[in-house]
Amino acid sequence: MRFGYVVRPRADRDVDEIAEYLAEEAGLATALQFLAEIYETFGLLATQQQMGWFCKVRHPQLRTARTFRASARFEKYLIFYQPYSERIEILRVVHGSQDLEALFDQEGVD
Repeated sequence: MRFGYVVRPRADRDVDEIAEYLAEEAGLATALQFLAEIYETFGLLATQQQMGWFCKVRHPQLRTARTFRASARFEKYLIFYQPYSERIEILRVVHGSQDLEALFDQEGVD
């Protein structure tokens, strides 16, 4: 059985915004490293869907979602994903220091 992942539009924008921020603040090499590591983690989560922990943010669209850190180097960035039988959907990628409940209430998942 082959597992894969789908990056939802909002999560795709999150990744782009984080990479842009990192390029401006820490340099292009750091931004490119973030991109390489985040997509590697997406692939890993797709093959080991239960690797993350159950989402603790109380939001209707995240009731059955899971959370995992982007990578060891970028551990403050969190991936919110929904596992399905043959794939996962990446819902959001956000910095964990934010008020996540307020963020999702304001911006949602889509």
